[in-house]
Amino acid sequence: MAAPVRSRRFTRLATLVVAGSLAAACAKGGDQGAGAKADSAAAGAASAPKTIAIIRAADWIGAEWSEDALRVGLSEEGLEKDRDYVFKLSSAQGDLTTLPSLVDAAVDQKAAVIVTLQDETLKSAVERVKDVPIVFHVLSDPFAAGAGTSDSSHAANVTGVYSPGFGDPMQERRVALIRRVAPKAKSIGVLFSPGEALSVSLKDKLTVAAEKAGLKVVAVPLNSAGEGTEATNALLAKNVGAIEIFGNAAHAAFESVIAAAKEKGVPVFSPSPFEIMKGATAAIFPDFQEGGVVAGQMIGRILKGESPAGIPFYKLETTKEQVAGQ
Repeated sequence: MAAPVRSRRFTRLATLVVAGSLAAACAKGGDQGAGAKADSAAAGAASAPKTIAIIRAADWIGAEWSEDALRVGLSEEGLEKDRDYVFKLSSAQGDLTTLPSLVDAAVDQKAAVIVTLQDETLKSAVERVKDVPIVFHVLSDPFAAGAGTSDSSHAANVTGVYSPGFGDPMQERRVALIRRVAPKAKSIGVLFSPGEALSVSLKDKLTVAAEKAGLKVVAVPLNSAGEGTEATNALLAKNVGAIEIFGNAAHAAFESVIAAAKEKGVPVFSPSPFEIMKGATAAIFPDFQEGGVVAGQMIGRILKGESPAGIPFYKLETTKEQVAGQ
């Protein structure tokens, strides 16, 4: 698994949580008289924790990239879980047709901020939400999702963190990693989600990069998690030497993909380090842990009254690499 967010930040978060608990206990002990209790109740109602609705397109990312990192960023803005905010989590689990209903539910819950994880979630939110602040994270292209035209020129209710090409805009480093880790591979099989524009784009760019490196690419579409075994076997029948996956539907099918590939001894590569724990061979990925801290800071600023319109998008530049067993 990827290394934790900076330890000093987690230490600071733990310190703030303990301090907040002690302060609350002292305040409770010093509360005297019916009038003071009434004032305290009124103040508590006025400062009830605000809801932050976190919506995932699929569950191939870990809490280290989302909830944990967001909490650190919020703490750096002086906000504490349960005192100032609560998280409400939901996931489409790879079935992107359910995203509109998840977005609508967040609005119905009176969320103070909607956090959209992955490109398709942002696209759905931008199309449906105009009055609630949106902060995006763990995605590649907010502009293709309709969120804006540049980092500083964007929809008034939207801001967030992104990494073009998931840390490898032209997919050249991904091809180099496959060649290094699987040197006998003469071709790369790609599982992609044809209904996701980003997945198609990454597949196309990987194809160009692979051809420049003297490798052939064989691509097979995968529309839902239920197609994982069939699609993977279709690639294996073409004698590919390695498999790369792109798209939320493909990630949702990961367990069946890795089972079929492992049976034939073919390594599977991924843009997610969390899938290495489930059997992937290697991954190249953006430092979405640090990106999550930045996104958390953005959320904190918004909860304290700042408009997303004045907060530029943040392009995450740092990329990491992980190989199983290293």
